[in-house]
Amino acid sequence: MSNPAKLVLPFFCVILALFNTSCDSQLVHEEFVDYGNGAWNVDSLASFNFDVEDLNTEYNLITYIRNTNDYPFQNIYIKYSLVENGTLDKVDTLITETIKDCQLFEVKTGEPFGKVERSVGNSSTGAIYTHPVALQKNMKFPKKGNYTFQIAHFMRPDELTGVIGVGYRLEKVEKK
Repeated sequence: MSNPAKLVLPFFCVILALFNTSCDSQLVHEEFVDYGNGAWNVDSLASFNFDVEDLNTEYNLITYIRNTNDYPFQNIYIKYSLVENGTLDKVDTLITETIKDCQLFEVKTGEPFGKVERSVGNSSTGAIYTHPVALQKNMKFPKKGNYTFQIAHFMRPDELTGVIGVGYRLEKVEKK
């Protein structure tokens, strides 16, 4: 006679694995770059490449900003662009350099927005916050191929202390 726990555990693991892979069916691509020195330099242009094969699907383009409470401002200005990589003599720009104001902290209280990614100790002083910022909604790509998303900060100081990383997410728009 076999032990029921030995039969249930593998079944449970398979179900859990299937559930985890199907939770984010909208995700096409997601990537981050972390700044090990805890600061984002104006010369540190983050560049991400991805391929698009489905021209009938609408996509959302989201950027992420990761910061700590060491960041000295309530907001951050970013500039971003999206280009299709063609041959060396031909590059099509889908989104020219666009500037966006992103609020990281509540104006009156100073409470940080964003999801707490991890925290050291019992306080928020060692917390890392991840802020999703929607840049483009319901966009369609004109051609199949490789695209590059680029992002840099557009603030007065050359180095932004407390910004420890940036990233992006390309996701399919959920059909209702």
